[in-house]
Amino acid sequence: MTAVDPIPAPTTAWLLPEYADELADVLAQRRSRLWQLTSPGELAAWALAEPEPAPLDPGPAAFEGDWTDGLDGTQQAAWALAGWVTRMTVPEAAATAGRHWLLSQVDQGGAPLLRLTVGVLETFGVLEDGAEVWLRVLAAPLDSAVDAGALDEEEWERRGVELARDGTRTLAEDKYLLRCPDIRTAQWLLRQPPVMAGARMLNGWVAAGPFPFKSRYRPEIAARAWLAAETLLAAESPAAPIGGQGFDRPYTGSAVPAELPAQRSFDAAAYRAGVNEHDRLCRALVDHLAASGLRVGAGLAGVNVDLAWRDTEGRQFIAEVKSVVGGNEVEQLRLGLGQVLEYRHRLATLGMWVTPVLVVSRCTDRAWPAICGDSHVILLQGERASDWTAALTEGRDPTPVLVIDEAEA
Repeated sequence: MTAVDPIPAPTTAWLLPEYADELADVLAQRRSRLWQLTSPGELAAWALAEPEPAPLDPGPAAFEGDWTDGLDGTQQAAWALAGWVTRMTVPEAAATAGRHWLLSQVDQGGAPLLRLTVGVLETFGVLEDGAEVWLRVLAAPLDSAVDAGALDEEEWERRGVELARDGTRTLAEDKYLLRCPDIRTAQWLLRQPPVMAGARMLNGWVAAGPFPFKSRYRPEIAARAWLAAETLLAAESPAAPIGGQGFDRPYTGSAVPAELPAQRSFDAAAYRAGVNEHDRLCRALVDHLAASGLRVGAGLAGVNVDLAWRDTEGRQFIAEVKSVVGGNEVEQLRLGLGQVLEYRHRLATLGMWVTPVLVVSRCTDRAWPAICGDSHVILLQGERASDWTAALTEGRDPTPVLVIDEAEA
């Protein structure tokens, strides 16, 4: 959930003025209890307005306890996305839960599926293991965006987004089925204005129709996802105060204190060597990333990480740097891994999804890259710039650890 990709600047070149009127006319022909909460004209205007989520309070139901209990990072990301889609794309969502829509957890024999059903149509689904996300949207906004050149089909293909005409009986010729390979891609896709408009228009249309599945509504599922969505909403408003650069403050380096502890067991020379090596490694990574135009700082959202930055695609990284001097390699690796995992967890509770990196002077034990990989942590060692570039580039997006780490790092 991540740094989350920024919402694109709205473009209306594809947005035909008659869309709202046509949708309002179609909705006005439907007899629905939804009109006790809104009107056809208001719903049509909502569908095409700049999207805002339904507020956290009131929610569709009360939820006792911590919504993250029992869920690993990827599962938390899936629940967050399901709640976010519900709060962004279902009209009058809080008041209509269980009467016009439901969110269900379906056991398919593998990873459970979180599925949003609006009216008679299943409009969204995400596997809890993050392996696939699908979404149904009204076709007209996407077709118009393609004609206006406001939709980059090559970028969709590069990210692995599949687009096909949807063949379900409801609006059979008028909608698309979109498939994404992972949660982060789905987040990016849903922040494209034509896609969001298509999702809202379709959900508005079917929400005004019959809803035959009231007996399947489980309020605790809706409430859990509703709360989970706050992780994505928090990630859209970065806590870093320096212009959203992905860190709290510039990196100023570390220094040996003028007076060191006067303990018999304290090795002042080793301490000085460790501090200097730590600073040298930090500056090496800062310079390495600066060569690619990336700004690096220290701290993130009040968590005291050694280094933090965002890459050109908006992914948020944090790094714990450990100097290896003398015979302390294993101790430093263990300590560094524990610290960066702690920092990732603390940031995840703030709704910030990060890719963790452990930087060490050297690593002679060949097991450690796999040990770090098992925890979705990128291991950088020495100062081999080409190795660093490959590791940071090829490390996959974080799976929201809640961040939300967001897939594998």
